[in-house]
Amino acid sequence: MARTHLTLAALVSSAMAGFNPTSSRNYLCEIHDDVDAAVIVDENNNVVVVEVPRTVAANEELRAEARSLEALTAGVRAFLPFSVPEKIQQAQLGEVLALITSYVPGIPLTTAMLRGQFALAAHIGAAMGAIHDIPASVIADASRPTRSALDARFHVRDVVARARATNMLPAPLALRWEKAIDNDALWEFEPTVVHGSLTLDALLVRGDGVAGIIGWHALRIDDPARDLNWLVNAGAPERDEVLRHYSTARRSRLDPSLMQRANLYNEIDVARWLLHGIERKNRAIVDDAVDMLDHLVGLVANDAGDALTDTATPVLNVSQVRELLEEIPGYRPTGTSSE
Repeated sequence: MARTHLTLAALVSSAMAGFNPTSSRNYLCEIHDDVDAAVIVDENNNVVVVEVPRTVAANEELRAEARSLEALTAGVRAFLPFSVPEKIQQAQLGEVLALITSYVPGIPLTTAMLRGQFALAAHIGAAMGAIHDIPASVIADASRPTRSALDARFHVRDVVARARATNMLPAPLALRWEKAIDNDALWEFEPTVVHGSLTLDALLVRGDGVAGIIGWHALRIDDPARDLNWLVNAGAPERDEVLRHYSTARRSRLDPSLMQRANLYNEIDVARWLLHGIERKNRAIVDDAVDMLDHLVGLVANDAGDALTDTATPVLNVSQVRELLEEIPGYRPTGTSSE
């Protein structure tokens, strides 16, 4: 049974000496599935977020979140142009973890909010560049996962193979993705520190800037394109502005295949959703995924050129697919797990 925000306020009061709650509300956030969460305010206007998982998978995700927030030390945060939640305390409730963190204010980004907002696009590019410039040693010292370019390629190949094995993956998509996987030039990149689960919900906006970024459970070393797959669905002018400031923040030449891989990850999210439904034995999710795969076949059939392998071709806009995904309650790309 879901815990109310009043129950969670009582939990915080017992876990944190000197913290006397005066108000509480549900924390409406799509970052973690199967989590009860609340925003709690005390008599001194200190604001915290408490999250308690309802499932084993959510419990593991919150544990990964706690480890990631510990890895982002004060020294690292000083170089980030946005706020990151601070881990305040964690408490064991039977077999699950209650995680208490600082509250980061802001409104979750939407593609509509980005439309025509070039100052915001610039801040987003700078924020993403700052994440990818975090020293790799920070992650290595915190024992977070590390994935090489070869590992990333094999991981995608495995997802496609598993989706093929269901006999529900349309052949045109399988061939399209396998062609991208077999293109050596596409996978010549330098892994960086990545957020790992950078959806629109993780980017918190205030005015024309990025106030904070949340949802750090998948922090690791991996393909930087994984943090950019949401950008595929932005308008071309705004996307170009994000990438321009991203490149400036990275102080390096933009990887010419970056958005092609981002687009590949974006499309394969639909296959991940199919596999997620099969693993959960959820017929509704499976049917939704099959419908979206069929819809995606129609989109890629009209793609002029090959947006996954030809770096001179504009990235395919598959925003209709993402919009379909976002309409599904509880959907979050299953490729954004903590490991």
